Amino acid sequence: MVLEGLNTEGVLIFANTTKCKNYYSDKEFNYDYPDGLSELLKQGIIHIITTDEAVEQVDFTFIKDEIDSNRWEFHDSYNYLKAEPGDEVRAVSHADFTQMCHNHKGDLEAHIDSSLPLKNILNGSGDVTKEEYFKYELPLIEIPAGIWKLNVYSLKEEHILSWIEFLIHLEKIESVDIDKITLKPLEIYS
Repeated sequence: MVLEGLNTEGVLIFANTTKCKNYYSDKEFNYDYPDGLSELLKQGIIHIITTDEAVEQVDFTFIKDEIDSNRWEFHDSYNYLKAEPGDEVRAVSHADFTQMCHNHKGDLEAHIDSSLPLKNILNGSGDVTKEEYFKYELPLIEIPAGIWKLNVYSLKEEHILSWIEFLIHLEKIESVDIDKITLKPLEIYS
């Protein structure tokens, strides 16, 4: 699975949008970054990486042996995502994530329904459908149900004119040691 050309607005968020909707159904969004997201990190609802404004590409692999250690640099973190059958996990920009959680109680679809008309007005190249917006701006990350530790790698040598690239090794784990959760997000820039 490969995601390309992600606008992160400085924070790449992998979010279980199903669990966000459940979590914020009775809670207020806390804008205090990153501390306001600590409970989401502890519960495996989100994984965050502080980045440049955009990310060129994110590759996902389930097979650690496919990772070329001469090309990729490992960034140690214990953080994970938890997915249950029927959950949607998506790459979400910081702006979409905060608006979804604050204004729409974690409901990503409600956020897109309310913001797409304005986005289309500002986008002079024609109207984008909701389906297109989800596909290209909020891509689905297809992971099976389970608890997945996200082992994050970045290219050792980035091209000076390109945005950063990541490789995420999804490692299935049976349980989570909450004391190992990294509440300060990884900071990786090109």
